[in-house]
Amino acid sequence: MASYIPEAYESLPSLREAANLFKETQAKELLLGPIRELFLDSGIHEQYGVSLLHKHFPIETNQRLVDCRNISTPWTVENSNNSVVSKYEGFIIPRTFRFFNGILAPFEFDFSPCSSHGDPDRELFDRISALLHQHGLENVLGVRSLDRYDPDLSVEITEGKTNIMIPRGSVKDSELIEALWVFSADDDQRCHCREYCWKDTKGKHLNDHGCS
Repeated sequence: MASYIPEAYESLPSLREAANLFKETQAKELLLGPIRELFLDSGIHEQYGVSLLHKHFPIETNQRLVDCRNISTPWTVENSNNSVVSKYEGFIIPRTFRFFNGILAPFEFDFSPCSSHGDPDRELFDRISALLHQHGLENVLGVRSLDRYDPDLSVEITEGKTNIMIPRGSVKDSELIEALWVFSADDDQRCHCREYCWKDTKGKHLNDHGCS
């Protein structure tokens, strides 16, 4: 896995841009077909999901977006580009990855009491990268760890530079954008959305984010 690359976060599109790219590239068809097949065949569908690549808000190059107890904020990390960093008697560990300039790059993180998060299977992630590249989706879709996911909190809203996970139903479904998909061998749940992003109905550009 690569060290943390600030540009991997900075170059992400806004939520609205990402949603438009998802539609324009017909990415849902790939999710229902080849991506689902790869995740099920390799057995990683319970460990990882597929995320819509987008940026919540700009952060500084010495910061990382870190989730702690279902609240994500920019944390300052001085003098280190390591993918895992110790802080506050715990560790900042990768949660969401993208394929950036041919490199598997983490761009969202969790705060964990231990550093043992397990490195992704390089060969498998190379196959995912090749599949996304083949269909021109390497800047549309990424991979998200499901280890610390809370199914009761499925909508993410943004207040300032803070993302907060809240229950489904807190905002209208018509104001949500799909942002995380998981897979199942059950045909009724073969590819379903697990998180959504809330869009600002006033049409703001960067401050339009929320996930469920």
